[in-house]
Amino acid sequence: MLIRFDCPACGGSHSFDMPETTIHMTCSRTHKVLELRLTKGGDVRAAIVDDEKAATTAD
Repeated sequence: MLIRFDCPACGGSHSFDMPETTIHMTCSRTHKVLELRLTKGGDVRAAIVDDEKAATTAD
């Protein structure tokens, strides 16, 4: 599904094809890790992942 969302890391707007309902990506402008969740209504919820949380997830 092609989605567009407002990025909480850089304040810009990004768009891309989202194959899953929840994904993790990196903002190309700020290099911060984001978590995107696609709701049942088709809205996208974007949040910045804490550096501490990302480090424990990577292990």
